[in-house]
Amino acid sequence: MRCNKCGLENPKQLKFCRNCGTSLGVHLKCPQCGSENPGDSLFCIVCGARLPVIQKLAKGTRRKCRNCGRFNELEANFCIVCGEEMLRVQKGDRKQQSAGPSYKTIALVIGIIILAGISVKVGINFSKRGSLPNLTSEPVQTSTSVNVDEAKVIAVAKNFKCACGGCGELPLATCQCEMPRGAVEEKRFIREKLADGFTVEQVIEQLDKMYGHRV
Repeated sequence: MRCNKCGLENPKQLKFCRNCGTSLGVHLKCPQCGSENPGDSLFCIVCGARLPVIQKLAKGTRRKCRNCGRFNELEANFCIVCGEEMLRVQKGDRKQQSAGPSYKTIALVIGIIILAGISVKVGINFSKRGSLPNLTSEPVQTSTSVNVDEAKVIAVAKNFKCACGGCGELPLATCQCEMPRGAVEEKRFIREKLADGFTVEQVIEQLDKMYGHRV
């Protein structure tokens, strides 16, 4: 259906132009009573029955409207259901995210805490033994320094979608999202648990409890 304002050709099931947000004048027929309803209606104006929804888009090619919650194509400038501007909302989210601490800073703080804990433990062991530790022995390994089999990381990740809520719920195994609760954070959680000796099945259960979005 061609938009009368900008001339863009839109799929016939859309209610608003995905380029300029202009109403396309679509009328929805109520499946319950047969009444015609305005194209932006969610419920029938005569009997109150729920009207047919827009056909869902393929996974990884959609973006959620923060106003009405419906999914739109990634390149859509306006929501095809409520007409809300999409790009403005997404830019606002980016600004809010940039105001928070960086992942490098968080990782540095965690590393300092772990090293401090190891130092305290070594000091306690030294005071108990009354002798210096063997300086030529292998350095103490922590769960963050242990090499983790990336095949196991993928084996866990393939059971989930990215939990950030802003990248269109991409598969966790391939997503590189750095948003809070995104793929980078979730994969770091997986590596830490595998390094602590948990099995793939145990890590899957822990990741499901922590982030959800299990496939």
